Amino acid sequence: MDIPKQTFLNLSNEKQERILDSALNEFSVRSFEEAKLSNIIKEAKIPRGSFYQYFEDKLDIYKVVFDSLGQKKLLYMSDLLINNDKVPFLVLVKELYKSGMKFAIDNPLAIKMTQLLLSSKGLAYDTIMKDSLEMAKNIYKKYIEEDIRLGIIDPSIDSDILADIFVKMIFDISIDEFAQEDREINYEKMILRFEKIINILEKGILTGEKNV
Repeated sequence: MDIPKQTFLNLSNEKQERILDSALNEFSVRSFEEAKLSNIIKEAKIPRGSFYQYFEDKLDIYKVVFDSLGQKKLLYMSDLLINNDKVPFLVLVKELYKSGMKFAIDNPLAIKMTQLLLSSKGLAYDTIMKDSLEMAKNIYKKYIEEDIRLGIIDPSIDSDILADIFVKMIFDISIDEFAQEDREINYEKMILRFEKIINILEKGILTGEKNV
């Protein structure tokens, strides 16, 4: 089954945005489990029956909102993701992280929705995060393998394991901040912390004398 339904895609852009904005407003103040379709329907100014012509249920519209935010975030990273200049992976991943933070600053409701998603770890979390993390891992793996081909990364490195490490590391850093609903997010602190981690990976942890 397509998500959303074709009837939603047939709507004007203005009406689609009004419905999704109404859903984002609801999902940014209440967890998926606590969010009410009635609030979304009322703010979007659509009949309840129309909602079910567009979406199967609350999870469907949650997925569409989250995917819409993901597409907006990709616009912040599009030039970096193309990577025509063959920027080394460790440099590229820092710039991607900074672009992600810029998106977060510009889209506070998206961060509120993410905070609630990370703190609830319910059905929406299980459904959405698995796919998002797998997509990120595949993107990183591609860049790592290109650096291996270019002789930038040690060919003995397992690209799958390294990509997995980066995805989990970035996810954990984000959870530390975004899962704290009652704390102001310090973006500069997050970027500085991430740059320090990348610096450790670039330079290693051993001194010049590596005798064992």
